[in-house]
Amino acid sequence: MQRVFILLMGAILISTAAFAQQFADLSQPVPFDTTIRKGVLPNGLTYYLKRNLSPKGLASFYIYQNVGASLETEQQDGLAHFLEHMAFNGTNTFPGKSMLNMLEHNGVKFGKDVNAYTTKNETVYNISRVPSQRAGLVDSCLLILRDWCDELSLEEKEIDAERGVISEEWRTRRTAAFRVQNKMAPTIYNGSIYAYRDVIGELDVIQNFDPEELRNFYHEWYRTDLQAIAIVGDIDVDAIEQRVIELFSAIPAIENPKERGAVVIPDNQEAMCVHISEKEYKNVNINLKIRHKSTQDNTLEGLRESYINRFFNALMKARYKELLLSAKAPFLNAGASYGALERGYKAFNFYVSANVGEETEAFKGAYTELQRVVQHGFTESELERLKANTLVALKNSYHKRNSINSDAYCKAIKRAYLEDAIIADAKFKYQFGKEMIPGITVEEVSAVASRYLTDINRSYVVIGPEKEGKAFISQEEIEAIMDEVENSTIQPYVDMTPTDAPLMSVTPVPGEIVEEKDIEEFGAQEWTLSNGAKVVFKQVKNNSKKVILKAISKGGSSLYDTNDLPSFKAASAFVSGFGIGAYNPSQFKKITAGKTAACSYQIGVYNESIAANSMVQDLETMFQLVFMRFEEPRFDRLAFDKLMERNYYNVENEAKTAKSIMRDTLGTLSANGNPRILKFDKAFLDQINFERMKEIYFERLSNAADFTFFIIGDVEAESLKPLVEEYIGAINTTGKVEKWVDHGDYFPKGKNEHRIYLPMTEPKATVVIKMSSDANYSRETTIYHNILGSILNLRFTENIREKEGGTYGVKVRPTGSRIPEMKLGLNIQFDCDPAKADYLKELVYKELTEVRKTVLQSDLDKVVLNMKKNNRKALMNNNYWLSVLTKFYETGENRMSADYFDNVINNVTTKDIQKAANKFLKKADVLDVIFLPETK
Repeated sequence: MQRVFILLMGAILISTAAFAQQFADLSQPVPFDTTIRKGVLPNGLTYYLKRNLSPKGLASFYIYQNVGASLETEQQDGLAHFLEHMAFNGTNTFPGKSMLNMLEHNGVKFGKDVNAYTTKNETVYNISRVPSQRAGLVDSCLLILRDWCDELSLEEKEIDAERGVISEEWRTRRTAAFRVQNKMAPTIYNGSIYAYRDVIGELDVIQNFDPEELRNFYHEWYRTDLQAIAIVGDIDVDAIEQRVIELFSAIPAIENPKERGAVVIPDNQEAMCVHISEKEYKNVNINLKIRHKSTQDNTLEGLRESYINRFFNALMKARYKELLLSAKAPFLNAGASYGALERGYKAFNFYVSANVGEETEAFKGAYTELQRVVQHGFTESELERLKANTLVALKNSYHKRNSINSDAYCKAIKRAYLEDAIIADAKFKYQFGKEMIPGITVEEVSAVASRYLTDINRSYVVIGPEKEGKAFISQEEIEAIMDEVENSTIQPYVDMTPTDAPLMSVTPVPGEIVEEKDIEEFGAQEWTLSNGAKVVFKQVKNNSKKVILKAISKGGSSLYDTNDLPSFKAASAFVSGFGIGAYNPSQFKKITAGKTAACSYQIGVYNESIAANSMVQDLETMFQLVFMRFEEPRFDRLAFDKLMERNYYNVENEAKTAKSIMRDTLGTLSANGNPRILKFDKAFLDQINFERMKEIYFERLSNAADFTFFIIGDVEAESLKPLVEEYIGAINTTGKVEKWVDHGDYFPKGKNEHRIYLPMTEPKATVVIKMSSDANYSRETTIYHNILGSILNLRFTENIREKEGGTYGVKVRPTGSRIPEMKLGLNIQFDCDPAKADYLKELVYKELTEVRKTVLQSDLDKVVLNMKKNNRKALMNNNYWLSVLTKFYETGENRMSADYFDNVINNVTTKDIQKAANKFLKKADVLDVIFLPETK
């Protein structure tokens, strides 16, 4: 035995030495993940293939076009994005909408599984979660990728039909954030093409461009030397590779292609500044951005440098958060970080958010903290805690390496192709991190600020509300503050939290398990503790080394009078921000560095719950935190007062925008006089009482006997029981079992129509239709209602978005609830041209009438296939088992039973959905609202 141990230790030492040797020369390249097969065809097209079984039986297909809005001419402004839309409107192999029809008939849903996006530099298409055991379907997806490369139809009638859809997307995107971004872009990008290409483009171009202009853009830029495809999933890589070579090699390379150059942002020696007024903003934001040219460094040194930059960003975030938690910060928020800007550029970002009139003090306070790091650096203790957390995260990622889903790989491959990034495998990343992270010094991390706080390529952006008599802080004032701070003596940061401080301040008095029984249908166990708490445990052997816990009790705000609701809301929202036990959130994070345990609480309308999770090695810490949520919550009066001060300010300075007025109006109309639905205003805040908040928290979370604790994970029962007895068994109990209270339904009865006119910066109409109806519960009822919602989504997409071009999309959301009584709901909403609002609303009601008469078998088949695909039972997944067990204890229903889903979905007919539609729509109460722009 001694010899075996010596041999084993020798092997470990040799292996460790080999790893150290592997990383000795930091100039060598990071190795590319060898499980990803990469090839380049003679025509220049690149392909990436990988077999991945997460999820099993599915595969994802991507195409990356190294083409974006920055390549457009003035006459083409918006056409890169328009072209992305046209890829779904007909190809040589799949004319018209036949591509989407084919995919939907195979359970691959447009918008959810099939989508695309365009940016300034790239356009990416995906067909995700495709059933890969159907060879014909896989081949069809390859044909779609091939067609996207070179065979878009771009028929004039389809182009003209899409103009309306994109015009409505243009209208929908005109938000405050979009307006601000467009105003700041010329300064940030110093007049380069990035400043004038917002991707969506100009409305005049969208509505009037010559179709030949779009075809020119397509043939000029969609070409094999600027394209790559990726197929990742449950596939035969060798077979797929042969088919890829056969299909894609046939695409001809473009002769004498136009150079795809990189955008150059001119240097600015002098700082640039822009002041932006936006009435929808209530605070003042000041941003300093320092632009730096950047190239991808794929060496080991570059990978090590990325850790240094990440550490700087994380430590600065922690410093500012600690200041905010101390209630001494003169700013509302602040940050400093180094990261990506646009392709070929990164930026050092420093930002401050302040109350109106407090910008000077806020900027000075935040910049002082940055200069504290410049002058004194971070402390060893700060960095060592961060290293410990990073190494734990790396280890956890390594354990989860086999559960990385195919779309995550495809996103990594996108960076590999478009940005020349390296995809390292999980083993390499883990080994490199273990070897390199301990050697990163505090001096290296602290130097990041000085390295990137350079004088050239600076831009200042100041954004604030339109306030009469209030002037913006000027560039001269900002720079004067910076000079003052840089030339002042700043005291070094002092880390006051002892690293060896105990987590708990009380010693629990353990309980014991007094009754055990098996729940055979789930392979689970139920334990009853001496304090009345019930624990349900299910072991899941999936090699994840992870455990999750959820404790649930009935009651919530339904048990309280209306005058207590403001303090109840505070107990729900504020207490988690105070920390736990003796520690505020910043201190807690420090003393639990390197631990994986986390615990949170939620107090809702009808119940309260505790949620926790941990890796097996930190199980005791997880149970301690659960105990503390009940017995040692933290109530911080100073932090409470600061939160209240901020809430009063927000209420007083709330920007009344069209969006906020819509939200408040819908809330008022839906509440319909319900006295328990309170407006969040000064009167609401005046009713919040610190002591009553504490009482309510303890009333909700002080009675173990009223909770059922569900524990799921990769751990043995016998190792879990002592922890359950010591910590859950020690929670106090009153022995009282509560139930929620039904306060009635106030949703307006009958059909209620409203037309509401609002002041708007960008005129548009918003149509909202909310429906609600009583129902008798059954599995068929809920499943049929969800099917109905999905079928309506198909009909609205086809007839209102595509045929009419009337809206960017109609949102359809079916709802169902069993507490306090069974209700079904249907919410329908869309934005459109105000002139078309009434007409399009008529079309919505026409579809609602039609679905009561006829449900197309083709629509039902599409929806059913997609629902079956999404209902895949992840039997080795902790969260799946948690939902199974909580559902069983809440309702008595067994999600594992065929009657819960399979038997219903396999036997559903068009008549079933037609009847369900009739039953719901015939008696549903309707709230019908159109919001329109005010006219002079």
